[in-house]
Amino acid sequence: MGRFLGFLAALALMLGFAVLSAPLASAAPGTRWQITPCPSGTKALWLPRVAKFGTDISCTTEEARAAAVKEAVDSGSPMRMMNVAIAFAQQISDKSLTPESSCVLGAKGAIGEAIGTCVAA
Repeated sequence: MGRFLGFLAALALMLGFAVLSAPLASAAPGTRWQITPCPSGTKALWLPRVAKFGTDISCTTEEARAAAVKEAVDSGSPMRMMNVAIAFAQQISDKSLTPESSCVLGAKGAIGEAIGTCVAA
């Protein structure tokens, strides 16, 4: 139960940070989202990394993501639990992205069910 409460605290902290913080970089002029559709049965989801701090975006299933999240939480690793919180915050933040949204060169995002990469226009 203690690990779960720690996870919830980390998640609340990260979601609060994501909602209240200003963007780290402004959109670059002359950029656009390059959209890569996911294969049928999958969608763009942010996943917690296992061996280092951070997240990755991938075309996967909700079930596979749930298994990765459970594994991270069950590990008891503060870093992995923080990665879960960051992945959830990124997924929530990406809900507002559209192919027409401004972007920062090199950024990745879940645009609908596809993966978007910000490229030069």
